[in-house]
Order: sequence, then C-alpha cells, then structure tokens
Amino acid sequence: MEQVQPKQLKPRIWAVGGGKGGVGKSVISTNLGVALAKRGYRCILVDADLGGANLHTMVGIPTPAKSLTELFTKDAGNLSDVQVPTGIHNLSLISGAHALLDIANPKHLLKQKIIRQLLTLDTDIVLLDLSAGSSFNVLDFFLAANEPIAVVVPTPTSVENAYHFLKAAFYRRLKGAIAQEEIGHLVDQTKGQKGALGIRTPRELIRYLVEISPEAGAAIAEKMSALRPKLIINQIRRKEDIALGIKMSNACRDYFGVEMNLLGGIYNDDKVVLSIQMKKPAIEVYPHSSFAIAIESIIQSLLTNNKEGSRG
Repeated sequence: MEQVQPKQLKPRIWAVGGGKGGVGKSVISTNLGVALAKRGYRCILVDADLGGANLHTMVGIPTPAKSLTELFTKDAGNLSDVQVPTGIHNLSLISGAHALLDIANPKHLLKQKIIRQLLTLDTDIVLLDLSAGSSFNVLDFFLAANEPIAVVVPTPTSVENAYHFLKAAFYRRLKGAIAQEEIGHLVDQTKGQKGALGIRTPRELIRYLVEISPEAGAAIAEKMSALRPKLIINQIRRKEDIALGIKMSNACRDYFGVEMNLLGGIYNDDKVVLSIQMKKPAIEVYPHSSFAIAIESIIQSLLTNNKEGSRG
C-alpha cells in the first residue's frame, strides 16, 4: 500500500553506475524507481546515459515527447521543462533519447548546470542511470549523488572495471579536495618519495597529509570519508558469488580508507528478460519474482540509509 511521504526541501540524488556496460544498470535503475513510486515517494528517473539512452523503453514509452536534447540545444530552460510522465503514479522521466553525438559528453559548465538543477526538481528522489565507463562526466554525476551505487556482475572483467571505476571516482574526489584546500604542492613533494615516506595506498597518503598539514589534511580526510559508495552484485548464479561484494568492500576500506556498503545481491532471473521484451518493469509484471524481492530489499536498505543521512 502506498504511503504518503513528507515533502523535503531538496531531493535526494541516487546514481547507478559501475564502469562496465551490460551489468544491468538500466534495469536496476528503472525498477528502483518503480519501487520508490509504489511506496509513495515522488521519483524522477534521469537517463544520463546520453550515448545509449533506453530508460524510456524500459518504462514503455516508445518515443519521449521531450528529452535532454532540448536542454542542450536551449529549446528548454531547465530540467523540469523536459520531464515527462511514465504512466506510473509518482514516477517521471527525464530521457536522454535523441541525444546528438556532440552532447553525449557535455562540456563542464553544462554538466555543472545539470547537477545544480537536479537539486531544484520538485520531487523526493532523483535517480540517475549513468553511462558505462569512467569519464569525468560519469564520475562527477556519481560523486554528486547522496547515494552513489555501483553495480557489478560476478565476472573477472566486470570486477576489474568496477575497481577501475571506484578508483577513478576516489581520485577525482581527492584531487578536488586537495585543490580546494590548496595543498597541491605538498602532494607534489611526495612524488618519488612515497616508498621512503611509507605511502603505499591512497589511505596512507591522506594519513600523511594529516600529519604534515593537520587542518587541511583533516578537511580532506573528512571529505573523503563522506564518499560512501554502495554496491549491488547482479546476475548471481551461485551462493558464493555474493562473497564478491564482501571482498570488494574490504578492499575499498583497506586501500582507499572508504567504507563501501553491500546493498545485496540479485540472482539471475529469466523474468527480467521477459519483462524487457514486454517493455515493462519486472517489479510491476512479476512482483513475486526473485528479482522483484531483491529490489524491494535493496530499496529498504537505501531508504533506511536515506533517513539516517537526513538526520545527520
């Protein structure tokens, strides 16, 4: 039964990324959005995969009347102008369909404009479906989220890509924090001396910065500790596949000093393929499937974290 949720001043931003294509980001994003809507949360799905937008197909919209293209070509003033209904109560879509080749990788100022406008949308949660890869644009959308979520499947290539993605996100955030605190010269001094200084990991680099510049180093450490990505293991076929999430979480903590929470695992489910063929979200047409149950569990974990974050 739908619950009416209290209105908040700014929407929370959730972003689903992960580096590699074909791991199920769009399917998960769509179904997370539907699950939120059914719980009474107003949600806007944003298809930020400008090179291969397909969220409109996932929710059964053949050709969106408006898309992000209008924003890039200045036919629309802001994001709310290109928001379209999905036919599902509480769920809207900002599509990336019809994207031109030159806007698949928007310029920095336009990207920052989009990120700022996400926080002005009249909704509870904005859910970004990011494109594959680790470009600066993808990373900046991921880092702008209150809930950055990485999706990985239990294959060596997907795991490798996920590590590369998380590493790139970490260094993107770290570089910005160092520049903001204006201690880039101290970091430059460590080049070529990391072994002698005992710096083998990014975690140890931050610890070193705290020692040589306590105030700036503490500020950087605080900014980096705020980076708390979440992890979903998708397309699981064996029980032991879920252990991958624990290993990745431990690796992120030990190497980066970043806490990465495992939201859960989603077992491979043929109902997902059937729902895609039907152009409908699996959670709607197969609400009792293992996939739908896993999505509901993930939503519960995220909403619990969302409430805790709102109080903090």
